[in-house]
Amino acid sequence: MKRRIGILVLALMLILSLNVFAEKADRYEQVFDASQDAGKLTARFLQLTTRSDDKSGDCTILTSPDGKVMVIDAGNPSTFVDVDNALKALGITRIDYLVASHPHVDHIGSFAQLIYAYEIGAVYTSEIEYPTSHYRRYMEAIESTNTPHIILAEGDSFKFGSDVLVEVLHPAKGIEYFEGYPDGSTQFINNRSLVMKLTYKDSSFLFTGDIYTAAEREIVARYEDKLKADVLKVPHHGDSTSSSRPLRTTVDPQIAVMMHDAIADLRIYRNYSNAGAATYITSIDGAVMVSTEGDGEYTVISQFDRVNDFLD
Repeated sequence: MKRRIGILVLALMLILSLNVFAEKADRYEQVFDASQDAGKLTARFLQLTTRSDDKSGDCTILTSPDGKVMVIDAGNPSTFVDVDNALKALGITRIDYLVASHPHVDHIGSFAQLIYAYEIGAVYTSEIEYPTSHYRRYMEAIESTNTPHIILAEGDSFKFGSDVLVEVLHPAKGIEYFEGYPDGSTQFINNRSLVMKLTYKDSSFLFTGDIYTAAEREIVARYEDKLKADVLKVPHHGDSTSSSRPLRTTVDPQIAVMMHDAIADLRIYRNYSNAGAATYITSIDGAVMVSTEGDGEYTVISQFDRVNDFLD
């Protein structure tokens, strides 16, 4: 118990210290102003606030040039209020594509609430199953609302609206579970995250879930230059389990975004930044909007300004 309290105190101190490095001139309304979205592919990487023992996790809201909506991951159950507020700020009442990169609670924890609260076109997942209460809850929500459930695997592709191509690069079909699964399955599940590349004309985004270096090596070997993307959702919240040199140099992003409650590993941040990528961490920069007309140029708006250069 004393150790648990000590960890919580340290976490609170770290979160409070991060506020020193971000200017609180809040641009939330500007980040979530949808009036300029038409004709653009726009991704909004949310800053989620955990209200439980679980880390907050990932959630990205994307709008296609023709107004379709995709939500990739949705944080843990306690962060639903953040996701809901962002969707309402954007005037969204229907989620056309609800995508789970993998079934850990910090990625699918709010799915059941979203499925019951919003009109959902379809839920997209990998084939991996994960027998936890959070997983069962959103599977039950899919069934009880008759929401289409589409299984994705390497080699699949589909259109996000009329103009954005989504290519699924990972995982391969046919997941083989080890004896005793799901005990000790964290790395196993993370390495089977959906990896998706979104391409709109001359612009591209790569979403990598929580893959570790083992999966990164496989993907780099399979795809090489096809992995090149302008905007990267950094794997596994920017932790040192991921973002190996081969992945970083192959993707070679202009913009890299880490979604985390804190800073997972400062070295990973610096690896991207030193390579020339404009690198954001939602725990410091707040929500981050990245938008493009498909010409390879990007407008980026972060919720907060940094007032300290300690990251560099």
